[in-house]
Amino acid sequence: MNRNKGRIRIGVIGCSRVAAKIALPAMKSSDMVEVVIIGSRSLGKSEEYAREFGCRSYGSYDDVLKNDDIDLVYVSLPVGLHEDWVVRAAGAGKHILCEKSSTTSLESARRMIRACRKNNVRILEGFSFRYHPQHRKVAEMIREDYLGELVTFNGAFGFPMPARDNIRMIKELGGGVLNDAACYPICASRIIFQTEPIEIVASLTYDEQSGVDVRASVFIKYPGDKIAFVSAVFGACFQSAYSIWGSKAIASMKRAYAIPRDWAASIFFFANDKNNEILVEPADQFRLMIENFCSELLEPGATEFNFEEDLSAQAIVMEAVRISNKENRLVRIDELQYGKRGKF
Repeated sequence: MNRNKGRIRIGVIGCSRVAAKIALPAMKSSDMVEVVIIGSRSLGKSEEYAREFGCRSYGSYDDVLKNDDIDLVYVSLPVGLHEDWVVRAAGAGKHILCEKSSTTSLESARRMIRACRKNNVRILEGFSFRYHPQHRKVAEMIREDYLGELVTFNGAFGFPMPARDNIRMIKELGGGVLNDAACYPICASRIIFQTEPIEIVASLTYDEQSGVDVRASVFIKYPGDKIAFVSAVFGACFQSAYSIWGSKAIASMKRAYAIPRDWAASIFFFANDKNNEILVEPADQFRLMIENFCSELLEPGATEFNFEEDLSAQAIVMEAVRISNKENRLVRIDELQYGKRGKF
């Protein structure tokens, strides 16, 4: 691995809004990373981004992978393009931070992970929200039994209808509310219950013109009769929240998944007919994510989080949602782990 005073050198594939608004500012502010090259389909776009963020090189996606000075590739492309460029990046010997959702199917996710393992590189699915300290505070409240026995998780994420030419509304690019929004509360429920689901029932509603899913309702059963309800919508007022109902109290988030780095977070704790607000200082969740990943790359074993296993577990749940909707039935998770669809 190339290192510059302990820094991880990064190449960016995709000049997306997320890259410009969130990822690149976070990387620029970190002492652990250096953005070496930015790649785009448009040379003018990559040059513009490189100039704005003080990056010395720019070019095409292939130029990024051919660059011998980088250790890690940040893939910020539409979901439908992730597998191709992740596999190529792995083949080039680069570690990978891949924007969520990792890809469009379980088999695709498995191909990505196999490519990474074959080439001895690591991959992280970019759910940066999980690194925000507000979720550590919730986990602390659960450990210290403030909520009692957990009963249900309710998660919702949605926003006004995207424009017709937005990648979220293009089926061929992996658009749709499941890949773009429902994935967040699904992931959050796994984090809160600290285990994997056993059963899924799901329903997706499709936009007739584009063919993409614009509403998702997901019922997830966890061990111990714990239940998660997930809702995601294109075409509603903005909502980014979850709540946890326990035997002693309820905890809810004001803004759970997409929280600007300069905003304080609020956790509402309701017990004994009293509602208290717990404030959490602003944090750059993307920076915390990339630095956690880089810590592991610089010193294997530095973190306790298995990036590849989590990507695989999330992909299994997402696939179960797709199957449940398509076949109009309850799907057991063990069907995807050990059944006819094959074991990883």
